[in-house]
Amino acid sequence: MNYLRDDNNIFISLEEGDEVFESLYAVIDSEKIETGWINGLGTCKDTEIAFYNLGTKEYEKKIFDEHLEITNLTGNVTKSEGNPFLHLHITLSDCKYNAFGGHLFKAIITGACEIMIIVSHKSINRSYSNSVGLCLWDLKND
Repeated sequence: MNYLRDDNNIFISLEEGDEVFESLYAVIDSEKIETGWINGLGTCKDTEIAFYNLGTKEYEKKIFDEHLEITNLTGNVTKSEGNPFLHLHITLSDCKYNAFGGHLFKAIITGACEIMIIVSHKSINRSYSNSVGLCLWDLKND
């Protein structure tokens, strides 16, 4: 993995074998990022995604072992209980041009992946929502 910072933009190049979350958390830690927006594209395998079932308040996970195109990686970094928290969604396509996606839990890069983080100077924390069953943005002005 390599990255370059230009003011509030961070350009990240992941290489074959890099895991998306491990790599992003390394950059977030190194650059002291509290809040930012993430976009990316590339290729991956051993990808774990999920659909969040609002009725059961549980993730329904599925693992895809094969090589897939990352047609869109989007999400954010915020704080949850004082620690960096990545929330990523991914859209993938297979060799038959079928597209599918969901909440990303894991992805190993197979060829390359290019990601950009737009860093915010505001800190956004997450707090638990009983109605949704997840930690959501807490945008209250103190």
